[in-house]
Amino acid sequence: MGAIDHISKDVSEKLGNRLDKTEEEKAVLNYGLFIIIHTSLAIILTFIAGLVTGMVIEMMTITFSAAWMKRYSGGVHANTPNRCLIIGIIVSLIFCFLYKTEIIFLEDNMLLLILLIGIILSYIVLYYKCPVGSKNKPLKKESTRRKLRKKAFTLINVYSIAILAGYLLYKKQDIYILKDIISCIWLGLMLQTSMLTKFGQRLIILLDAMLGKLKIS
Repeated sequence: MGAIDHISKDVSEKLGNRLDKTEEEKAVLNYGLFIIIHTSLAIILTFIAGLVTGMVIEMMTITFSAAWMKRYSGGVHANTPNRCLIIGIIVSLIFCFLYKTEIIFLEDNMLLLILLIGIILSYIVLYYKCPVGSKNKPLKKESTRRKLRKKAFTLINVYSIAILAGYLLYKKQDIYILKDIISCIWLGLMLQTSMLTKFGQRLIILLDAMLGKLKIS
């Protein structure tokens, strides 16, 4: 990601020289700065996309739920951080519109059924696929794979409990915003687990190729 990469390298080089760091230490500093800047930009752009579409809560909830799961479950990446960011926003927006146009209108019992089916399918996908390596993170070390797999299942347990407990509280107290939140956590889970499948991987590769043709690096 040109601009961010340039900024992180420039800052890490100047800071490294001032602190008398080695080239290896500068490289580590540069990587850390790049991640911080890139993550901050992703949060800002995601918030703006939600603001423009009038779906801030939905956008942020879906994006962060999916991103947190991806941290442990892995998955295919675009060829550049820039494209990864754009694809992430596009896919999150699609899921937001799915909620606004379809899921929000479901009768409560049907919603519960959909939530349960989705959670069960997510467990199945994680069981067979998690963790999925990428070109830059092949995950060949078995101990690393076991560690990530354990954390992914711990997280999906947390999501499942939060979704079902939130649904019960929504039904009992009629707190409508809980329906919004739990549905979007569920959609974030669906987004990420679907990206572990062949269909999801092909979708990312397709979007990556399309952005490449648009000269987005």
